[in-house]
Amino acid sequence: MRYPWILFDADDTLFDFKRSARHALSVTFADFKLPPEEAYFQAYEAINHEVWLAFERQEITAVELRKIRFERFLDAIGEFRDPIEMNRHYLHLLSQTKYLLDGAEALVAALRSKKHRMGLITNGLREVQRPRIAQAKMAEYFDVIVVSDEIGVSKPHDGFFDHAFEQMGHPDKSQVVVVGDSLNSDIQGGNNYGVATCWFNPKGGINMTAHKPSFEISKLEELHRIV
Repeated sequence: MRYPWILFDADDTLFDFKRSARHALSVTFADFKLPPEEAYFQAYEAINHEVWLAFERQEITAVELRKIRFERFLDAIGEFRDPIEMNRHYLHLLSQTKYLLDGAEALVAALRSKKHRMGLITNGLREVQRPRIAQAKMAEYFDVIVVSDEIGVSKPHDGFFDHAFEQMGHPDKSQVVVVGDSLNSDIQGGNNYGVATCWFNPKGGINMTAHKPSFEISKLEELHRIV
């Protein structure tokens, strides 16, 4: 095998985060008496994306992230609710979801049967990611699971990968490939750390960044020909 170790991003690589988040947000809006308007969903999603980018740049902490995104969302739509309580409610609902992308479980099961070792590496919040991984019954496939909120550093920073490699027993970097949908966290992080990278790009997006993946796939099953 070319890569004995495969490090998978979680959300939008194996887990269907968009579906999970929409479900949790829909219930949250209903419970906090907000109308399920598409404009509201889009406003939250745009704000959440910008807040997560700031977190990945280490401009805000995970504690600040938990407050800021709903605070900014409520300001944007001109409504008053408790942003901390709204965030807590949303995260609980999100933690109970277990939606996977098509082919995700079949892929990791097949790779495990071929004796690949695998890690799940995610820039997520501990109270969300651990229950979701358990709900989806995916933990059994991974030798290592690294959640940024638990270690205090996120992808793409080297400290995140230092922690992952310590948990992995320090394999040679030539034996490892990072697979993920984010050019800014997964691909940049892997590139900077000196390991191969595979960009999961199901929508055929154009890479407008300086981060160049070693490989690119549009379907999860295409990973078999790489590893």
